[in-house]
Amino acid sequence: MNSNPLTLIEHGKEALGIYIKAIGLEYNSKARHFKHTQPRIAFGVALTRHIGDSLTSDVLEKDRTTIIHYKRKHADNMHLWDGYDTLFETAQYIVDSYFNETAKLDRVAYIDRVIREMVEEKKSIQSKINV
Repeated sequence: MNSNPLTLIEHGKEALGIYIKAIGLEYNSKARHFKHTQPRIAFGVALTRHIGDSLTSDVLEKDRTTIIHYKRKHADNMHLWDGYDTLFETAQYIVDSYFNETAKLDRVAYIDRVIREMVEEKKSIQSKINV
């Protein structure tokens, strides 16, 4: 997968959009009601597994230490916060699917670039042989 931080943030925001649409909620990074915090925390924990705390904080428009707090409280949330486990499983499925598919597409683009470079090198060598 492309490890450019800006690209990873862009991918994270796209995955967030898919997730928010799937659960039928409008994303609000500032809202403190549990109907907004639960999905945000669940998605944040799922996303950190792919892009880390700092980039996840950029995607969710939250401080990095908030993301770390999300991860610390995750196990408790899974057992104690009604509905969180379902939101996390949904987030994890969407994030994993999105990033695995994106990784495949990035790999195909890399292979295409290598093939183009090799074809150009082949032509260059052939032109020198023919001269």
